[in-house]
Amino acid sequence: NIPAPDSTVQAAAPRRVKPKHLRLWAAVIAAVLLLGGGTVAITTKIQSDQHQAAAAAAAKAKAEAKADAEAAAAAERERQEAADRSERENRAAAVSEIEASVKTMAQKHAKDGVIDGPVIKVTCDPVDGGSTDDLTQKTTVFQCFVANKDNKDGTMSGYYYNATMNWDTSEFTYGFGQP
Repeated sequence: NIPAPDSTVQAAAPRRVKPKHLRLWAAVIAAVLLLGGGTVAITTKIQSDQHQAAAAAAAKAKAEAKADAEAAAAAERERQEAADRSERENRAAAVSEIEASVKTMAQKHAKDGVIDGPVIKVTCDPVDGGSTDDLTQKTTVFQCFVANKDNKDGTMSGYYYNATMNWDTSEFTYGFGQP
């Protein structure tokens, strides 16, 4: 036998959340989402700012290094140009010394009757494409002209001497005749 259903028992109705509680939960969830989203946004912004600051610092350091390298290169060029100017001045002074030595030799030759005197002027010029400005040349051969007569037409007559300068040792040799 099956017992008859009790007519006094009622089926349980689903529990309803009151609208007040629902609003409270919605507000709590919204606040949590807002705080979480805000935290993510702030963290992302801080990381982005840090990345941009690091990139800017790296770019600034690179620019400063480039500027320093360019300044150092410019200073080295200026130093080299000053050294080259000094060397060219020394070479010009050496040519004057060669001319003075050749003049002394020519005056002795005139006194001894080897050449006709008097010695009016001595000029020495590099031969065979040589140049005192070409600092790569280690030696320069000079043809020296010793003028003993002014021809009164803008030309002079005279004798040839020669000289060879060793720029490394700053020593030269010279003598009578063509190089």
